[in-house]
Amino acid sequence: MSAKQGGAKTPIQVEHVRAALLRNYAGLIYDEDLRGYDTAGREQRFLSRALSAEALRIVTGCDYEVAGQGVIDGDRDQGIDAVAVGDGSAEVWLVQAKWSDAGTAKLPKGETLAFADGVRLIESRNFEPFNERMDPFLPRLDAVMGDARLRINLVVAVMGEPVLSEAATAVLDRLRDDANNKGPMLRSKVLGVADFHRRLRQDVAPEPVNVKAVMGNWLFKHTPFEAWQGTVAVRDIAGWHAEHGDALYEQNVRKSLGLTRINSGIKETLLKEPENFWYFNNGITVLCDRIEERYLNRRRGDDPVELTLQGVSVVNGAQTVAAIHEAFGSDPDAVEDAEVTVRVFSLGKERENYATRITETTNTQNDVSQRDFIALDPVQAEIREDFLLSGLGKIYTYKRGEPDPAPEAGCSVEHAAVALACAHHIPDLAVRAGRSVDLLWERGGRGAYPRLFGEMPSAHRVWRSVQVRSAVGAALENERKRLHGRAADMARRGELLITHLVFQLIDQDGLDDPRYNWQSVLDQVPDLVSRVLPWLIFHVDDEFSRTSFLSSTFNDETRCRSLAKLVLDNVHRGVNPPQLRADYQPPARQTRKQRRPNAVPTLVNAGVLAEGTPVTYQPQSDAEHAAVRDWLATDRRRARATWVNDRVKCLLWSYDEKQYSASGLVHRIWELAGYDDAPVSVQGPGRWKLESGLSLWDTALQLLEKETEET
Repeated sequence: MSAKQGGAKTPIQVEHVRAALLRNYAGLIYDEDLRGYDTAGREQRFLSRALSAEALRIVTGCDYEVAGQGVIDGDRDQGIDAVAVGDGSAEVWLVQAKWSDAGTAKLPKGETLAFADGVRLIESRNFEPFNERMDPFLPRLDAVMGDARLRINLVVAVMGEPVLSEAATAVLDRLRDDANNKGPMLRSKVLGVADFHRRLRQDVAPEPVNVKAVMGNWLFKHTPFEAWQGTVAVRDIAGWHAEHGDALYEQNVRKSLGLTRINSGIKETLLKEPENFWYFNNGITVLCDRIEERYLNRRRGDDPVELTLQGVSVVNGAQTVAAIHEAFGSDPDAVEDAEVTVRVFSLGKERENYATRITETTNTQNDVSQRDFIALDPVQAEIREDFLLSGLGKIYTYKRGEPDPAPEAGCSVEHAAVALACAHHIPDLAVRAGRSVDLLWERGGRGAYPRLFGEMPSAHRVWRSVQVRSAVGAALENERKRLHGRAADMARRGELLITHLVFQLIDQDGLDDPRYNWQSVLDQVPDLVSRVLPWLIFHVDDEFSRTSFLSSTFNDETRCRSLAKLVLDNVHRGVNPPQLRADYQPPARQTRKQRRPNAVPTLVNAGVLAEGTPVTYQPQSDAEHAAVRDWLATDRRRARATWVNDRVKCLLWSYDEKQYSASGLVHRIWELAGYDDAPVSVQGPGRWKLESGLSLWDTALQLLEKETEET
């Protein structure tokens, strides 16, 4: 079945998607640069942009407005049509989209190459070539590109079959292989007609999730609602995830996070000790609308019962479910006999009254990590005692929850572990610390913790190691001011490797001697950094190319060993450091057009908003919306404020009739609503909307653009 569009036949699924894109993204996507096209040409280009926005909505779960704001397609987009950065996470999504009325869109090799080049620019923090629509993402992109947890998701969205040509596949494979030298930093996904149509159907009428489970050792409770608790074979749980994926977690405070470090531990336990998995795991909590039981033998708790669960949502244990799925896929025979505790609540008509409370309470229990267990190690208490008795006059903390001492007053076990890792004779532990400090708490034969603390380091060794790391950091901060582009990024990402190299060049014999003049060693650090850094920059480019992913290099123990040997050989031989490339040095003039207005002063100066102009708070992400929705709903004044022509406290909150800054009032709302996972920083003016639908930020930006055009 098909529909007519412009004389060509449009498949019905494509037509459904087309209509939804035109309807849902009208006014939400930048299209000022499309005015020169005729109606048909403008619509085709708008649909391509809307498709990229819809792809963002599918893969990130954001709303239409946020998805529309993520579109940067147009001149100087560098092959990337849309961008999203995780709210409070280190995940990035980059989209390339192709529209076709006939449902036959494909991604040509040339545009795939442009897409790959754009990814490389972003990964190297080279944002200069991009258009101004990339500007709102620059602070978060700059931050997450240096995060060891970084995940870059490449999304190809085609209004056609989700299959790439061999040429396009080869381009993305090369890019992925380069990026993923150490860890799954980059992954790709292709979305086609069926994916977009499926999401459209879910938006209109989400299908309920129904699963089955055979439960043993069960308990049953019938008031205030039906509830079952017992053990379920992990093969049943793996089947849930295989069939339904993220749909299982619709009512959870978060969906499965993928195979995180914690999930990796769950998976490892399941594969290596399946018989003990039940003892080590907290289990899974499920809400549903209805339960149908079928007794397989007698109606006794020690005989199994088959439960059919309708309208299912896993509200606690999403990571356990995902890890079980991964483990079952890796080795189904190994985990065949493993079991996990499952609690099932059939809420029925009471779902509205109880679902939120159950979800919140089951997700606020404290977790116990490897970091917590080190507090039980007597070595840590001995180090603290050594700090107290050694005459250092410094504080050492090692229990989670204890406040970190001020830098001059002492250090925590985390500071100590990272510094000791850098001081190790090979760079492997420094590399692990760069990926995640949590990796330093691992025990076992190859674990870092026994190598750092197995033989108790003295308080002087710990404190002096921390001092060296701090001195290297200060020296690198000065060096970065004299660097540009990729070179400056190497100085940032390679900090722990550089610290390791400095440790290999100083006299460590005095680390444990209280009478040793350690200040004379610290005084050498800036000079050593200035000798090490140019050689490191040279060898990274020489060994792995100037377009290599720096994340892959500095997260790879083998590469870092090779680099350490090359750099130390050069420094020991006294060879003068190489001259840096011209493009690695700051340009003679660094004047750049200001693109981001200081929103509130701009509006006050222009006088465009009258005193008392109403504004409304609007969350920008699903997580933020979920966190504040109920609190705002209880009193309509909580989301409302009026404009005050004040350069700082520009909003008068209707709820308490006090003045706040735009960002300060957002933080206050988050605090009162109990948004515990809120991001540290917030772009407040972008969340306060005028009756026109424009935010304070949008209004200030329009003023700035108008001033630019008039000058």
